[in-house]
Parts: sequence; structure tokens; C-alpha cells
Amino acid sequence: MQTRRWDRWAVAAVLAAWAIPLAACSGASSDKAGGDREIQPVVLKLASLSSDIPPQLKMFAEEVVQRSDRTLRIEFELEWRPGDPNAEHGTIEDVKAGKVDMAWVGARVFDTLDVTSFQALLAPLLVDTYDLEAQVFESGIPTSMLEGVEELGVVGIGVLPGPIRRLLGVNHPFLEPSDFDGQVIGGAENELSVRTFQALGATLEALPAGGSLDGLDATEQHLAAIWGNRYNQDAQYVGANVNLWPRPLVIIAGEEVFQSQTPEHKAVLRAAATAAVPAALAATRVDDEDATLSLCGQGMTFAVASEAELAELRKALEPVYAELTGDPKTKADIDAISNLKTEIPASAEAPACTSTEPPGTASLIPDGRYEMSLTKDDWLKAGVSTDDMVKAGLSVEEAEEEASGGVYTMIFDSGELTILRNGEPGFRASYTVFRDQIEAQEAEDYKVVARWSLKGDMLSFSDISVPGGGGALETVLWASHPWTRVN
Repeated sequence: MQTRRWDRWAVAAVLAAWAIPLAACSGASSDKAGGDREIQPVVLKLASLSSDIPPQLKMFAEEVVQRSDRTLRIEFELEWRPGDPNAEHGTIEDVKAGKVDMAWVGARVFDTLDVTSFQALLAPLLVDTYDLEAQVFESGIPTSMLEGVEELGVVGIGVLPGPIRRLLGVNHPFLEPSDFDGQVIGGAENELSVRTFQALGATLEALPAGGSLDGLDATEQHLAAIWGNRYNQDAQYVGANVNLWPRPLVIIAGEEVFQSQTPEHKAVLRAAATAAVPAALAATRVDDEDATLSLCGQGMTFAVASEAELAELRKALEPVYAELTGDPKTKADIDAISNLKTEIPASAEAPACTSTEPPGTASLIPDGRYEMSLTKDDWLKAGVSTDDMVKAGLSVEEAEEEASGGVYTMIFDSGELTILRNGEPGFRASYTVFRDQIEAQEAEDYKVVARWSLKGDMLSFSDISVPGGGGALETVLWASHPWTRVN
């Protein structure tokens, strides 16, 4: 099978692009002999359960670098504890034991460890708009909740706003209590979620990240996770305004690791988390918008509950609130959030499928196979020689074969893009489309960004870029000729 050549080109480009930032982060100072010596930044490794870096955490990491004047930076350890249904529990223990410096976990996990300080933020149907979530974070309520995690032997660094979680129904939408009767819901098996679904007549079953929906009637997810996990292939009904709860991201550090930092770096970590909140919330909104557009393009139904149906759901959840408000601190926080909610004259956030694309442009690239041929002249016209390909990481034989041309096939399949050369895979990536822009993300540090247009069966690309450097080779491949849809 053909090697993943575009990967190699990307690696070369990314390494070149990273050379300057790393040098800048390292800094330099003069020794007594008048020479320069590099000062390496302190690097803290942060565990992430996901296969990519959540945008909220990217904002935090950027703030850390900026506020520390590049003397401190975050390095992510992705796919921490993959496939583990108790991954968040284990991750907290890993931080406590010093197996990783820091981590982020969902706030929902803490009530399973007898830490109940986040319950008000997660109370069902309470924080149901992003405007309200912004007000709650601006008020400082989540920061006060953070103190509870120290009971577990870790240090709370900060809380970041996360996406609103909704119910994705397999065969029908979940809009009123009767829709829940006898149903099995997949999701995070924390105490508050269990009680919430029990009150509605359903059973919660643990569902690890990306787990199969087989045997489930629904799953509670945020929109980007529905799209990213391809759950739209098995389920078709989102309760658009049945906004269960947000998914706040809690950043923790090991006690020993945190205490080993300078006072300046300790302050930077906490200040960076606070400063990242507005950008993190903005990124969350964008993720929701992008996922909505993608899901609509694949036929997802966004069902809206009436005000009467929402009132019935809230009435069914009264026993849950009675238990929550039995704790004085949780009651005070719920009251504070409820007061903020009265100041926002907006009903529950409800994403919907709308047509906002420019005339003549489809909202998504239709799934299917698209073909295009390249010749040796195409490479030469673009000024790309076999020597350039070798410098980018191909062997001489691979470069000569590539430069000879061939038939290329793009396969778009529900958010997955594969590019073949003469029938052999060379590139695989997940992709997202927003209006006339496509982003194909193959690895954490490599993606191709382009403009696209579709006229009949002819798919064309332009303005090719590879964030971080490079792009010449990708431009030849993607944009030399239109791609013809063949099925």
C-alpha cells in the first residue's frame, strides 16, 4: 500500500514552522563570557481525554504562554485513557499520583467522588443559553465552586465554559416526559445525570467517549460530539431546546507539581484560566454553529419543545431540585443563577437548520467520490520538482512516482475525507465545512484549509493554506483542476 505521502510533506512544513516559535519560547540570556545561552521554558504536560485539543483549552494554553512571557507553556497529552468508561476518575488519580502534571475533566465527574460544589452549574434545564453561561462565569460562581476539588488531593486551576448538552434520539425526539418512559439513555454516569433521567422515567447507561449507540434509545451529547463521533449515522433527532446542562471544563494540577512552580507561574496559571473564559465561550458557540451546519447538511432533525412541554419537564424534575437545594451552598448558587436568568429575556437556546449560504453554493460538499488527474506538467508548472518532494520527506523513488502524475480520488463520507492516488490511500482526515470553507484535519498539527465551490458535478478548490507553514504541494494536488463527481 502506498505510504501516506501528504503526511510526510506536512511534517516537513510543520517542523520548519515550529522552529521559530520554539526558539522564541526558549529565550536567551548572556553568560559571563559574553555568549548567549538558551533558557528553556517550563513545560507542563496536560492530559486530555479527547483525540484533539478542545478549543477552550487552546485558549488557556495561549494565555499561559503570553502571560508568562513565554517562560511557561502547556504541552497536551491526547487520548488519555482511551476507551476507559471511568477515564475521568482515572485521570484525576493520575494527576494526584504525578503521572501527568495537569489535566482537564468535565465538572460532572466530581459528584461521583463526593464533591458536590458544581451541582448548581449542572442542574438540569437551568443554564440553557450561552448568554446565561457567560453571565454565570462573569459572576465568578464557577471559580468559587473550584475549591471543592482540593478535597481530592489535587489543585484547582480554573473552570472554562463548555458546550450545552442535548439529547440525541435514535428513533424519536425527546421533548416531554412521556418521551422518556422506559427509555435507555447513554451518557456520563454521574450522580446528577442518573437522578435526572430517573425522574423523567428513563435509565442512564454509561457510554464512553465515542462509544456505540447499539441498544440505546438516545444519548446526551453536545452538537460537536454528535458530529465528531458520527452519531448522526445512527440517530436523527436532536431536542434543540431541551438544554440539559453545559459541560464545564475543570483544569486541575498535581499538588506537588503546582507547589514546585514559582509564585509568578502559579499566578499565571490561574490568571490564564480566568482570562481565557470569553474566548473559550466564543469558540464553543462557533463549534455549535459549525456542527449545526454540518448536521443539517446530513439531514438531522432539530425538534423544538413547546413552552408547555418544557414546563412539564421542569415539573418532573422538581424532586431533583428538592434534593439539590437541600445543600445550602448548592441552593445559594442555584438561586444566584436563577436571578441572573431573570435578567436575560431569552428562551432556551435552539439551534435550527437555516439556509445562509451564498446563492448557488451548497451548505455541504455532497458525499461521494470525486476524481481528478495530474500530469508531470502540472507539477512543473507549479514549480514543484522531485527535489522539492525529497526535501519534504519522500524517497527519490516516491518523488519520481508522484511527479509522474496519476488519477486522484477524493472520497467524502459523513465528515471523513480520504484521498487516493491510483486507488491507493494517501491521506485520511476528518473535515468540517462552514459556508465556502473546508478544513481537513488529519493530525493535531496538520490540516488543510481551502475555499470550495460546486457547479453541477465539478468540485473546485482555491486559496489553499496549511496553517503553520507549507501549502505548495497541497495547492497542486487540490487546486490544479476541478474534481468531477463520479457517483
